Amino acid sequence: MQSNTTDIRKELETLIAEAQNQIGALQEKKSEIEKDLQDAESALSALRQVYEIQARHFGETRVRFWGREGTSYRFASMKLTEALAIIRKEQPRIDKKQALKILQKEGFDFRGKRPLPAVHFAWVALDRRGKPNLKRLAQKVARMGGDK
Repeated sequence: MQSNTTDIRKELETLIAEAQNQIGALQEKKSEIEKDLQDAESALSALRQVYEIQARHFGETRVRFWGREGTSYRFASMKLTEALAIIRKEQPRIDKKQALKILQKEGFDFRGKRPLPAVHFAWVALDRRGKPNLKRLAQKVARMGGDK
């Protein structure tokens, strides 16, 4: 049994091709914007490093970056682990929730992530950086013992 409906596949193919072209053009724009953003973040990071060097040169130990309207740029273009490392170095007895409050007050961009779990995982990553991986160490020792 065949229905009396009109075959609209050609029109759909045209619409699909147009949508694909539009997506391609938007992806190109997105790539350009991401590259521009990355370049701007790199420039900001370099400027921040030079500023910190100058501040240390003149004896300032804690550097703060403030915008025109009181907006903090202290953690601009930093990864969360980098920002937490700075906070923990400045305040060794701080806990995760206090660090989160500081990050939020300073305007840290969590990029849509849930802030508290993000701080937790970055905190754990920082804790693990200084500790040896015992499992990997045990495997190395076992291999060394097996070579005899």
